[in-house]
Amino acid sequence: MSATAVFELTDNQRHHHQNTNRVSTQGQIIGGVSLLPNQHEAITTATTQSERLHTVRSRTANTIDSSSDEIHDQSSRLPLRRLIPAYLCLSIIYFTSSLDINSVALALPNIASDLGAGSSITWAGTAYLMGQAAFQPLYGRLSDIFGRKPLLMLSVGFLVFGDILCANAHNPAWLYACRAISGIGGGGISSIIAIIVSDLVSLKDRGKYQGMLNASIGAGSAVGPFMAASLIQKTKIAGAASWRWIFYIPPILACVSAVAAMAFLPLTSVTGSWRAKARQIDWMGLAASLVALLCILIPLNLGGTSWPWRSPEVISLMIVGGFAVAAFTIIEKRYARIPLIPLRLFTNRATAILLVQSAFYNIVWQVDMYFLPAYFQDVRGYNPLQASALMLPILLFSSVSGVLSGPAMTIFGRQVRRLTFESFMLSIRMRLIENSYDYVYHPGIALWLLGAGLKMLFRQNTSVGVYLGALLVEGWGIGCVFQPGLVALQAHCPPKDRAVATSTRNLFRMLGSVIGMTIATALQTAITQSALPDNVPNTVLSQVAKGVSQSAWDQDILDAKFKGFQAVFALEVPLMALCLLGCFGIPSAPLVGDHDNEQSSTR
Repeated sequence: MSATAVFELTDNQRHHHQNTNRVSTQGQIIGGVSLLPNQHEAITTATTQSERLHTVRSRTANTIDSSSDEIHDQSSRLPLRRLIPAYLCLSIIYFTSSLDINSVALALPNIASDLGAGSSITWAGTAYLMGQAAFQPLYGRLSDIFGRKPLLMLSVGFLVFGDILCANAHNPAWLYACRAISGIGGGGISSIIAIIVSDLVSLKDRGKYQGMLNASIGAGSAVGPFMAASLIQKTKIAGAASWRWIFYIPPILACVSAVAAMAFLPLTSVTGSWRAKARQIDWMGLAASLVALLCILIPLNLGGTSWPWRSPEVISLMIVGGFAVAAFTIIEKRYARIPLIPLRLFTNRATAILLVQSAFYNIVWQVDMYFLPAYFQDVRGYNPLQASALMLPILLFSSVSGVLSGPAMTIFGRQVRRLTFESFMLSIRMRLIENSYDYVYHPGIALWLLGAGLKMLFRQNTSVGVYLGALLVEGWGIGCVFQPGLVALQAHCPPKDRAVATSTRNLFRMLGSVIGMTIATALQTAITQSALPDNVPNTVLSQVAKGVSQSAWDQDILDAKFKGFQAVFALEVPLMALCLLGCFGIPSAPLVGDHDNEQSSTR
């Protein structure tokens, strides 16, 4: 509050006090001394002025003390002619990140053969995921402190730098370390772009623009495997191993889109020196979060493969991770000036449910992306290109429904407002479901649950039509959940928590991916081994664990593998059922636009 406003408020209070406590002409007794009216008025005025000066000083001191901890509003509403090129830049960057993620998995056997990595090649994906998840708590708060554009450019730089180093890797350790660098960049891109969209458009229109990002994600998910499959069919390209070009292409696209973003993305900058901004960072919370995430993610990824689950390495790291989580919670609650993750996100019922839901349905998404292609190849015998083609329904329809989900939220929201004026009964009914994302988000989870259940129909001789139908339903539900879920989370958060809520949601999604893959892999291995006949030799069992079999046991091994995949698909159903149940605990939160905010502020 300005000094002028404080003085005006104090003067009004003084006049009110004088009018309501007007002394009579008989005088008044104060402190045992009889005062005439003019003497009493002089004392009252002097006292009020002293109180006024004290108020100004205290408020000024509070402003000075808290200015360094202030979260700046970085909203930047653009006209349509400037919003479109800015949004195209964001879409291309998002497409590049999605392309990078989804193109590498198909080429891992070729990379392992060329670098002599063997079974450790899975660390390429693990390292990326760890880099993506470990720094997730930072992106939202650092973008509040330093600004959106610097963090976006830094994330793109990490992706470009990591991919170029991966393309020139000469040993597995080099590749894994550089994939972790790429993961840091990819995780930053996904969080910062979602935050930037929330700065550029109002909550009312945010679903429409967030939904359009699904097209970029889906395009990258669909193009990536086909690009990798076409490249690895050749031995060398321009004198280099063909798989290396999988890492050269994303940096080219990223650099072009980053230059365009610098020109067409006019974002509100955060003023202040870098030293002052650095003092705002929660360094203790940062250290505790990194220790916690790394000590939890490493044993989850290596447990059951490189290390036995009961090994000292796994147990000790998990214990340290648990203590680090407790330390992080205490730091954020008691000591952090600007917490990396405000604990109020978990005391708010709506945001807590939405965050847990994001972890659950991301488990299902990650399981689908990994185990569906494996099922098509290991059980049905399709080649990698055919398996990629069978994944198109879930990828393309999730993109289409994601694009349509935003306008659907806007249209249904307008219909709700019109219907509330028609009758009293409709007004009561619509008030219970007034938040327009409900019409997309809740049916989306229901469709995703239905699609997950339809995968239980998959057999060893299932027709392609059944695959297409089940994955179409599931894909449509996925598109109605991902971006509308983010809009719902932001609708339940105050503006100052919008960035950290977005990055926290991504953290929960990453943790869901790691935990889900760990559980699903362990479940598949256990069911597959238990389904094998008792008379199978140990040599064959070891070959099955490595993905190799002998013709004499092919059918038995195929049956066992199918049961393992079926158990993994069955795991998805209760997770999505819990997500659907959680929808009933999310209270209403209307999606308002800038005009709505202006009207509400003037009431």
